Amino acid sequence: MGTEIKVWQLKDDQLHEIQEDDLSASHYEEYLENWIERDTSLLGSRLLVIGRQYDIPNVGCLDLLCIDEDGKLVVVEFKRDSTTRDTIAQILDYASWLDTASSEEIEACAQRYLGKPLSDAFLETFQSDLQSLTPQNHRMLVVAPRLDLSAERIINYLADRHNIEINAIFFRYAKTAKGDEILIRTVLVPERTRTEASHALPASDLMALASERKTSQLVEICRQIANVADERSRRTYGGSFRYRLKGKIIFGVNVAGERRKAPLGELDVWLPAASIAQTTGVPEQEIRKILHRDFQTTDSGETDCIVRLKTPDQTQALISRMRDWITGNRAVEVVKT
Repeated sequence: MGTEIKVWQLKDDQLHEIQEDDLSASHYEEYLENWIERDTSLLGSRLLVIGRQYDIPNVGCLDLLCIDEDGKLVVVEFKRDSTTRDTIAQILDYASWLDTASSEEIEACAQRYLGKPLSDAFLETFQSDLQSLTPQNHRMLVVAPRLDLSAERIINYLADRHNIEINAIFFRYAKTAKGDEILIRTVLVPERTRTEASHALPASDLMALASERKTSQLVEICRQIANVADERSRRTYGGSFRYRLKGKIIFGVNVAGERRKAPLGELDVWLPAASIAQTTGVPEQEIRKILHRDFQTTDSGETDCIVRLKTPDQTQALISRMRDWITGNRAVEVVKT
């Protein structure tokens, strides 16, 4: 590790160094896993645990699977001893499984662990609805007493050079002269840096990416939604614009094309039908019917409708429809039940 933590106890106006041992010397890996399961703030952010010791065929047994308040999945891998490059390979293998998993698989995992639907547990934990669940949207955490140099070098390389959301958290254990036990946490990649890397992204960078992907005109048309909804630029799916209305995400534009691997010149957008219905008053069934009929949507689990835009006319038609729903300027649609 690049940073070494020393702890002193002030006693009788004198400093006495507290001898520090590896957590594993006094507490087993399972104890730390139990503590984190009960209080995920130990990992530095508020999380909902949705799976523990989850067996993935032909991959391994995932220690903890969590979800954060943005709906991003978090893979947590514990190591009792020094973390090596093999550990990094293992957590990357779990992440590669998530990259091919379906939202239904994750919801089933959460249902087994929580004993209730993920959407209900998410609402109880974060006091907001789960806007979307996409397994490809995830980050990784390695929890260990220490890293060896090769593992540290790999994590820094992936995080700094490739913006892959991977980090290491170290827990150390110490005991005072009175026998009080102390748990000390250190983070390899500073949390502020990780948060900035995972969220904020200048709109100018996204538009430069749109130019590279030959979708500038389509993206500019989509951005007309900013006249009636709040625009945010994020690193979601490699780089996206997201639009909120009344605190809920109602529209997303995947400029980077990573969500569904859109070809050059084509643009994927996602529309959470339930959120659009809740914020506009338009029945969700009507929204889904129109999107499927007029824009050939595909579904992402039960949460999002995905549209692949190919022409300016198609894009303008979708944005006009969205603006009509938001402003209440819509013709009555008859939906067969």
